[in-house]
Amino acid sequence: MNKSSLTQLFQRKVWRFVSPYAGSVLLAVVFSLISSGASGGIAWMVKPVIDSIFVEKKYAVLTWLPLAIIFLYSLRGGSQMVYSLMMRSASLKMVRDLRIRTYSHLLRLPLSVFGSETSGRIISRVIYDISMLQSLVSDTLLTFFKEGPTVIVMLVVAFYRKWDVALLALVVLPGMIRLTHRFGTKVKRQKGKAQQTLSTITHQVGESVTGLRVVKIFINEESFVSRFMNECLKHYGQEYKIIRLKEMIKFLSDVASGVGVGLVVWYGGLLVVKGVITSGDLFSSLGAIIMVLSPMKKIGDSYTILQETVAAIDRLEWLEQLPEEKSGTVRVDSFQKEICFENVSHRHNGNDEYALQNIDLKIHKGEILAIVGASGAGKSTLIDLIPRYFDPSEGTVFFDGHDIRTIDLADLRGLIGLVSQDVILFNGSIRENMAFGKPDVTDADIEKASKLANIYDVIMELPDGFETVLGERGLNLSGGQRQRIAIARAICKNSPILILDEATSALDRVNEQLVQNSLEKLMKGRTTIVVAHRLSTIRNADRILVMDHGKIVASGSHNHLMENSPAYKQLYHTMNVQEMESV
Repeated sequence: MNKSSLTQLFQRKVWRFVSPYAGSVLLAVVFSLISSGASGGIAWMVKPVIDSIFVEKKYAVLTWLPLAIIFLYSLRGGSQMVYSLMMRSASLKMVRDLRIRTYSHLLRLPLSVFGSETSGRIISRVIYDISMLQSLVSDTLLTFFKEGPTVIVMLVVAFYRKWDVALLALVVLPGMIRLTHRFGTKVKRQKGKAQQTLSTITHQVGESVTGLRVVKIFINEESFVSRFMNECLKHYGQEYKIIRLKEMIKFLSDVASGVGVGLVVWYGGLLVVKGVITSGDLFSSLGAIIMVLSPMKKIGDSYTILQETVAAIDRLEWLEQLPEEKSGTVRVDSFQKEICFENVSHRHNGNDEYALQNIDLKIHKGEILAIVGASGAGKSTLIDLIPRYFDPSEGTVFFDGHDIRTIDLADLRGLIGLVSQDVILFNGSIRENMAFGKPDVTDADIEKASKLANIYDVIMELPDGFETVLGERGLNLSGGQRQRIAIARAICKNSPILILDEATSALDRVNEQLVQNSLEKLMKGRTTIVVAHRLSTIRNADRILVMDHGKIVASGSHNHLMENSPAYKQLYHTMNVQEMESV
């Protein structure tokens, strides 16, 4: 660890996070310099205390020396208090702003990122890695800015008193610096591994909570506990190795400090015995040296913490460098004519196989379009292109004649409502969930939407009605109730385009009929794209697309396809059998 490498590390990795709070930090540095000056004054006072009072018996010194000592200690204590408060305040502000900025960035990332990254890794970056940056300012930089000037001031005092004594004490310094840098690099590498394991642990907890019903029904608790325990043991080993490295640095620093102090006592003692220097000179130099070695140890410890923080910064930089969704500039406030797919093909990240191939399709305003096909046929991928969850690998999607990539994303998505099989409700009241994305919706609109969705009576039976707080994902409601609240939410949004992604596939016959009735009310007057598995939805569609292996293999009305498409006829027969069996 040399000065240039430490400076480069600070400039390249740390300063960009700290610079917005430079005013507070620089003011804190001023108070740290005052504190260091006071510490130097205290060390300077050792000589007159010993020589003037204990040796020369100059009692007149007692009239001012105690007051000077009280003043210096008060000045140092007050300066340290202000310095510490300002640095810790800056660290809290930095963490607050960085969390907000990272979370905002997270929500603007394309969905493809979340297909390749686990939720645990992402959560770990937002929570744990940013928390490490708090210690960077409140502890690490606090130590550097506080102890660095102290080291300089004390060296000045020590060299002024007796330069050769001070120089002898510093022979151990190069070894301390080299060891600190060597062990600090190992700490950084090990901390990166530990944070990665912590991400896995976070992901496993989230996965277990989300999929708890599946875990229980398959009696897989022991397997999950075993897997979790293995990761915890792995994390323990990694963190314990970091502790060993840090404690080894402290031990070697103590040994080096002991060698330095021992050399000063030996050589300085010889000079006192020979009458070259006074006892006051020796103790003043010795006190200054001790006050140098202690801050040097703290700086060494902080350097290893800095290396840990750099590992967290590396992980945050990876997240920050992910490109956000690119919004276009063309403003739209209505859907006038059609959505057009021209020779669209798509491959998901990292996949060689096409999810969609050569799609040419027009969806007209006011049309009800049903999309059918076996699992993996590309139905969901096709509809995900309409709200621009991702852009096609090849070809272009047009919205009323505009390349969809040129349209303002908020405008585009504001025209689209969605009800899917996997209903997402948030931990808030029923009213808040219905008004989600439409904060200006009135209570009357919410009540009307709940009636159209056949959920009003259920809500009124709840103790707090529309103010009833739903648990996470709305799991304190039945599947059918959650689905109808999602439909009411779409009704409140009142978008001209509606996407229904197998919205009733997970429901029993009773709930399915209730939801189907709600959907039919919702679909009136809207352009509707339905990923369908129910016969009634298919038969009532204006047009049906049959998909297979990412391609549209047939298109037309129900009657036309029954006569001309063996693939559709087979799918329809399969659905018919499944519906008959479920009755």
